[in-house]
Amino acid sequence: MSDLDDAFLFNGVSCMMDFKLLTKQLLETYLGSDTLSDVAIQDFLDSNASIIGTGKQEFFSNMDHFLSAFKFDVEKRKDIRFEFKDFDAEEHIVDDQCVFVYGSVQIYGIFENEVTIMHMDSRFTIVYGIQNNQWKVLHIHHSMPDKQQMENEEFPIALGRQVQQARHEVEALGAAYSYISVIDLISKEVELIKKSREYDPKLNVNKVDINGVIDLINRLIAKDYRASTVEFFDFDTIAKRLEGRNSLSYSFDRIDGVWMLAMVVPQKVDEFGNVVSILIAIRDFTEEKKRELEQEEALRQAKIKAEKANEAKSMFLFNMSHDIRTPMNAILGYSQLMKKELSDPKLVHYQEMIEQSSQLLLSIINNVLDMARVESGKMELDENYDVVGNVSQLVCGAFEAEASKKHIELNRNIRVQHKNIMVDTTKMQEILSNLISNAIKYTPEEGTVTIDVKELPCDREGYTLIQTKITDTGIGMSEDFLPSLFELFTRERNTTMSKIPGTGLGMAIVKNFVDLMDGSIEVESELGKGSIFTITIPHKIADQEYTNRNIESHNECDIEFKGKRILLAEDNALNAEITTTILTEMGFEVKAVEDGILCVNEIQHQPSNTYDLILMDIQMPNMDGFKATHCIRHLSEPEKTNIPIIAMSANAFEEDKKKAFDVQMNDYITKPIDFQKMEEVLKHVLSKKDPLS
Repeated sequence: MSDLDDAFLFNGVSCMMDFKLLTKQLLETYLGSDTLSDVAIQDFLDSNASIIGTGKQEFFSNMDHFLSAFKFDVEKRKDIRFEFKDFDAEEHIVDDQCVFVYGSVQIYGIFENEVTIMHMDSRFTIVYGIQNNQWKVLHIHHSMPDKQQMENEEFPIALGRQVQQARHEVEALGAAYSYISVIDLISKEVELIKKSREYDPKLNVNKVDINGVIDLINRLIAKDYRASTVEFFDFDTIAKRLEGRNSLSYSFDRIDGVWMLAMVVPQKVDEFGNVVSILIAIRDFTEEKKRELEQEEALRQAKIKAEKANEAKSMFLFNMSHDIRTPMNAILGYSQLMKKELSDPKLVHYQEMIEQSSQLLLSIINNVLDMARVESGKMELDENYDVVGNVSQLVCGAFEAEASKKHIELNRNIRVQHKNIMVDTTKMQEILSNLISNAIKYTPEEGTVTIDVKELPCDREGYTLIQTKITDTGIGMSEDFLPSLFELFTRERNTTMSKIPGTGLGMAIVKNFVDLMDGSIEVESELGKGSIFTITIPHKIADQEYTNRNIESHNECDIEFKGKRILLAEDNALNAEITTTILTEMGFEVKAVEDGILCVNEIQHQPSNTYDLILMDIQMPNMDGFKATHCIRHLSEPEKTNIPIIAMSANAFEEDKKKAFDVQMNDYITKPIDFQKMEEVLKHVLSKKDPLS
């Protein structure tokens, strides 16, 4: 196409093509259709034309899709007539097969009695193209921008809201509203447009009478909705409430049980943009409200059902934790005892494999429980004093033997100014254990794993920003896998392929724990070259008094166990045997009882200071450990009341630990028991001058 004066056929009619005129005809056809039978809109459109507005309901990918929606619009128009003014369009000739037309138009919706009920400032872009030697619309994009919203929001978002609102107003006012009136907010004059016979005769007023409105509300509206209804129909504030809005709506219940929906739409504005006239429409809303209430009830029932399922899941995990950890304690305990008696290298190797497999099983149990806690939203931080680097040192120590077997060089660097911090040591240990364990597992022999801890600048007063970077020269990960690294149950290579055991839970737990600590985690990795995990977490700096107190407490922990007596309350005979043996080897004298009642009786009937400490299992027959501790703490003799009590339980949930401290237990040891940690806890508790401090 070289010139606009060239002639083209449109629907078989030869004409000098004027695309502005064609667009105007298209608009007239769309807005002027009263019934679907006289709609010729499809004559303008290509069968595969796309029509896009800006809401979820404003996209049509083909003719059938569009006509279905258009039929709905036409049927909903009822008594509304559309007119348009200020049509302005520009055309851009792309080539002889394609023309763009874009511009704007003011669209008005006019109700019977010539009342303007809506006004849209519409913008459009239309693409015309040659199809079968005829000009057809290939694409339409229309929108109604809100000028105030346009300043702060992306164009499509602002448009979508207005498109949806305008459509709602047209459908609502043109259909089932049984009362419609126009009110002048300056003179308070009322123009009644439509009123059903069922309405109160007092609604036939020519002027707003606030006392009359209140009287009507008190007589007709249910008590719970009277105050809010008066507030909604406050004509002194309604203009202000309509600022920047297309309408106001409110639903209320009448005393006869019928629900009503009221809508207020701006009808006129003055030269300053203030609303001076409004249209009020009211209709029966009972069926919609009934469905809404039914949906709310269904959601409420679904929530109750989900909560019950969650409780059942928590109870299952609680029981599973206890029932698996109890025999695991026996397996690991006897394994550790057996290790001391073995000299045959072959048997030592067998023992190590038993212990290694048991630790792996325990790790899987812990991961499942941790993830369940995270998903339930019950995971909380339990911050205490620690020194930066202590946790990484502890974790590196735990994996030193594994690294040594593979001849992996394990390096640790610490560069911080503020060493004394408040941190959830358990969760921090879990984070580093997962990352360092993976680094060692996936690094081939004679590789390198480096843990670099440094302090970054922090603009948060009283806090320090600690960055921990774990770098390995391992097998690395593919770029495709990295986006899903922190998702549940994801592994790039399963156990069968990689020969490395795991559940795919560890990294998800790490990410959730880091998020819980208000930190961030980043990963860089390349296949065959290794990985770098960078964790950055803010920590509160421990004040000097707290630091000094913990240093003094640490210095007091060097204590001699020989001759000290422990009362062990444990119902499982195997666990009692293992614990007694280990404690005896530490130098303690131990007496074991099978339940809480026997424990309380023993303390009651023996002289004061017979025992230096009680190790208390939680789940026991006859009387559990919590109840037994409560009874002991309420004995009449202070020496017995204040005896140190340490919980020793297969229950690993945080609320169990909290409950233990609530009944004034001094510490909490989780089964399977790490006897080295147990020794540290015993030293710490026995070194305290005031056990209950």
